[in-house]
Amino acid sequence: MTQFCNPSMSYAELTLPLPCTKALWFSRTAEEFKLRYLEARTAGNKRPPSLVDLFRDINLLSSSHQQLDVQFAISVYLHGFWSLIWEYRQLNTVYRPAGQTQGFASSSNLLLNSRHQELCDLLQTFQVVTLDWHEMLSAQESIVLHLLLMNLHVSLDDLQLFSGKEGEEQARKIYPTLRQWSESLAARQSLWHAGQILRQGKLFPPGHLKDFYAVAVHHAALCLWTYGVVTKASNQQQLSLEYGEQIVFVDGEDVPNVHRFVTFGSGRPAIRGPDSAARDPLAQPPAVSLVRDPRSCMEVAQDALRANFEGGQEGLPPINENIIHLLKQLGNAAWAVGLG
Repeated sequence: MTQFCNPSMSYAELTLPLPCTKALWFSRTAEEFKLRYLEARTAGNKRPPSLVDLFRDINLLSSSHQQLDVQFAISVYLHGFWSLIWEYRQLNTVYRPAGQTQGFASSSNLLLNSRHQELCDLLQTFQVVTLDWHEMLSAQESIVLHLLLMNLHVSLDDLQLFSGKEGEEQARKIYPTLRQWSESLAARQSLWHAGQILRQGKLFPPGHLKDFYAVAVHHAALCLWTYGVVTKASNQQQLSLEYGEQIVFVDGEDVPNVHRFVTFGSGRPAIRGPDSAARDPLAQPPAVSLVRDPRSCMEVAQDALRANFEGGQEGLPPINENIIHLLKQLGNAAWAVGLG
């Protein structure tokens, strides 16, 4: 998911049952293990589902909860779902005409649109099934969920090209595609999920926002940066003024003004800084950074990566330091050309 390479195993091969309930593995004796095992089999009266079974019917996660380690099964499902998104992204890259994101009439386009909608529906159904499972859907699982949804609405390959991964010429070539994307519903949906990744990152246990999860924050910040730079360059930000000046926090709660922004582009998208008041009662309220100010947004993402390690014995991990350096460069680049 972080390196954009082929998964080492096909999701179709993952037919083994999902992990059993934690009560089984925490048994202190062989007799207790046997008792717990028989209780779980009696309660379910059938073989526990596999990842492939969940892809067919996510409701099995609810009906089989007595047999499963539900939190672990959720994590397996979400990480396994990446294979489906990767498959869609590969096909989308092959069949998408240069400089276009949608709208060309062909059978392949209809197929891709249908597959995209199906993947979105599957994740939305997952969200409905797990809506009240607050203990099972921790910040770690939530950040993976929103990373998957963000990847459904924007190509991270395109974002990396625009940020200069393969030089200035490739960044210029991909700009028309991203300009068209920035005006679409998909752009605002990906912006919402990018903001939610930052929100979940701020909720991480101290000292845990690193490795894979730090890269997820980096990808979310890259989405915010690209949207801010492209809309500023194409003057699309002026459209929000026609609908009102209300600020919409894409890293906040799912409230009505968020739906108006995603659906109609109403309002000015923004993010908050880390909640320093949680660590210091005398601290100032979190700052507000408009998405049209890419430099400010990159500073917020940097602060989120640093704040998780403040006051701890463990220093800032090297990967966090590298990502912070990259985000600082992106913010300075936007400012240097007058887009900050």
